[in-house]
Amino acid sequence: MRRTSRWVRTCVLCALTTLMVAAGTARSAAQQTQTTYNITLAIASQFQDDQGRSVVTMQATGDLPGVLTLALATAPDGTVTSGDWAFNVSYTAAVNPNALPDYSLPDPDEPIGEKLVQLGVLNGSVTGGFATLAGSQVQALTSVQLAVEAGTVQYAAITTGSGSTDGTAVNDPVNSTGSMTLTF
Repeated sequence: MRRTSRWVRTCVLCALTTLMVAAGTARSAAQQTQTTYNITLAIASQFQDDQGRSVVTMQATGDLPGVLTLALATAPDGTVTSGDWAFNVSYTAAVNPNALPDYSLPDPDEPIGEKLVQLGVLNGSVTGGFATLAGSQVQALTSVQLAVEAGTVQYAAITTGSGSTDGTAVNDPVNSTGSMTLTF
């Protein structure tokens, strides 16, 4: 009887310890803080996709460099009714930032050039906002709301977050500007 009682107490203690560790792990995951990234946008281009959505693409610099693509469905008054977005976080970096740019006498032991750094893609749905329209062209974006729903490579664990973007002169690649914030 005593052996059984000691065995039961040991099993109960093990079960409680396992539950406490699991609860602590869940609490740690839930308490992870989100980071807000500030991004500057420029060099816009756009077209209409086969679903009639305005597709706007802009180059991004700042906390996360890369390319933003928005596919926006809009009401006649410019209200963004739905859409999708993707942000390819990638950039080029010098292979050897300390190499001398004297190309007339290259040192075969010193690599020269650039490499592509691809951190991953973030994407999700567009949940609201406003587009200033001129015919089928988007001229400006105001408070376009982004839901972060998935990521790849370095961002593969990202399944939730939010963001917003604004843009001016998005129908003019040379003068287009904008900003985006993403929190995940």
